[in-house]
Amino acid sequence: MRTTIIIEDALYEKFKSLAAKRKLSEFINQLLREKLEEEENRMLSKRMKEGYLATRRERRSLNEDWDSILAEDWE
Repeated sequence: MRTTIIIEDALYEKFKSLAAKRKLSEFINQLLREKLEEEENRMLSKRMKEGYLATRRERRSLNEDWDSILAEDWE
């Protein structure tokens, strides 16, 4: 896909010197792949943490229920 982007002059100069040996498109695609993978991993970590915390709350609630049953002196 062809697209047009605007890059700050100073950033472009650094970019051009790093990407001189490769095509600029390849360099940009690689940077985007890496950044997208980083973001996906960050979002996955956030969802995993939220799931862990929800499960922990559920378990705590279940333990409290069992504690009240055990306190009734079941034999």
